[in-house]
Order: sequence, then structure tokens, then C-alpha cells
Amino acid sequence: MKLAPLSSVQNAHDDSLWTAAWVPATEDSPPLLLTGSLDETVRLWNPEGPEKLLTNTGHCLGVVSVAAHPSGRIAASASIDSFIRVFDVATNNTIATLEAPPSEVWQLQFNPQGTTLAAAGGGSASVKLWDTAEWQLIATLSVPRPEGLKPPEKSSNKKFALSVAWSPDGRQIGCGSMDGTISIFDVARAKFLHHLEGHSMPVRSLVYSSAPLDSRVLFSASDDGHIHVYDAERKSLITSMSGHSSWVLSVDVSPDGAAIATGSSDKTVRLWDLKMRAATQILTSHTDQVWAVAFGPPLRTDIRSCLLASVSDDKCLSFYKFS
Repeated sequence: MKLAPLSSVQNAHDDSLWTAAWVPATEDSPPLLLTGSLDETVRLWNPEGPEKLLTNTGHCLGVVSVAAHPSGRIAASASIDSFIRVFDVATNNTIATLEAPPSEVWQLQFNPQGTTLAAAGGGSASVKLWDTAEWQLIATLSVPRPEGLKPPEKSSNKKFALSVAWSPDGRQIGCGSMDGTISIFDVARAKFLHHLEGHSMPVRSLVYSSAPLDSRVLFSASDDGHIHVYDAERKSLITSMSGHSSWVLSVDVSPDGAAIATGSSDKTVRLWDLKMRAATQILTSHTDQVWAVAFGPPLRTDIRSCLLASVSDDKCLSFYKFS
């Protein structure tokens, strides 16, 4: 397996790029990429070219997260302006505006069924769930403090929720926090199940395995420089991988579940072979920290291959072919 650099868009935004997510293909459109930036905009890209299709200017502060609905027709963006904007991908028209008080949204994710939008709730130390039919808040999953830990000082909110991921069946949610813990919730019962421990610093990115036999496997990326692989149901750490020389800011898993990619503040993108449990490739196309990596769906022309996108503080958007 390898990543082959395809193209890079210099100055893809007017400021740092913080987030990226693929929009699934529809009858009218191939898979597209959403990017969000500190320049307050969301942009839509066709990787062919690459070509910029739309610029979305619905926010008044930096965009920290973007997420696409499984239908490929709607998407959502969250900003430090305290709003989530839900919009039509093709027309850019606003469908709903969800209000979240200051720093209450740091990462967004639609569930696999498309019925619920989850938001890692920042300073509220919670995951908020909205239904996608009426866009009503339907649940708030509060992140409890791990047993044995003293309450944090008032000046530092160690329970700040940074990242969120849905299990493939949509029954569970993982939430990564500033204190290095990962909380697992039962969604139907709105109930906290258990913590996954092992990281010593903030967990900025989570993703469940895409392999059918590994649906309990959860990958995490942390400022402590490690990528952890957990059995999220059995509360066990399967393995820990390291190699980045600084914070690991993002992790995503390939469509076949055989590899993960990571982005780091050490300015590199790394490809990891999960059987070897080691990095097999280091890509250095960026000149500043890499905030997000995102695998696209299998290519129609070659189902064993897909695209990977990465975005960075260097304002650059890069595409690679994974095969």
C-alpha cells in the first residue's frame, strides 16, 4: 500500500485550513471535498483538477469542523462564532442554523444512518445530538470525570470535549477530551458506558474502523504523539503506535480498513500499515502543521484505490492516491 501525491492547491483559503470532509457521490455529482478555514469560509472542491466549486460565507469566525451527510446532499459546518450551519451542498442554501454557546462545538459528525448530527461540545464537556428531520436538540451526553481524578482547577477545564466518532452501526459514540480520556456512550439510552484510557494529552481525533470484522476498533490521535488502537467495547488497548515528532492532530482510516493516515504538527502526513503496526510512508508536502487528513470513498475506476486529502496551516490543500 502506498500514497502517491497527485496535486496541491496553494492558498486554497485565505488563512489556515483546519478541517476537511468528503461529500459522498450522488446521482448528479462525484465525491467532493469540503474544507473549512480560519478565514471564516467553507469551500467545496472537485478533486478533478482540483477545481473550487463553491465558497460558503455563512460564518463570522473561523470554521473548526465540517461534516457531510451520508446522502451527499447536505453538510454542516461549525465555527468558533458559536453556530452550526446546515446547508444544501449543491446550492449552498442554509437549511438550519443551530446555536451553541461559546466553544460548545469543536467537531461534528453525522451518524452512518444520517438521522442524527453529533457535536463534541467543547467547554460544556458533552456531546450534543440533533435530529436531522426537524433539527431539534434530542440529547446531551455529558462526559464524566474519570474515577480517581481530582476536580480540575477552575482556571483549567480539563474536561473540554475535542473529538467525536460514531461506531459503524450508529449505536455508540466515542468522545475524546482535553485530559486524554475517551468516553464511550450508548446512544439509544443516552448513557455513558466507560472510559478508554492511555493517552496523557488531548485526544484531537477519533475514527472507528471501516473493516466489517473490526467494527469495535477505535483509532485515536493525541498531542502525546501516539496513535492508539482500542477495542472500544472491551475497554482494551490493542496497540499503540508512534513516530510523529509532535502532536498528532488527525487520524482517518482507509475504506478497506487496512491502513490509517495521520496528520501532525510536525508538518507530515503518515501512512500506517495496520498489519505491520508501523508507518510505511512519510509525506512532506506541507510546510506547517497538518490539521486534518480524510480518506475518500473507493474510486469508481479502481475500487482498490481511493483519494486522501490533507489540509494545513500553510493554507494548502493536498490530494494523494491511496492504493
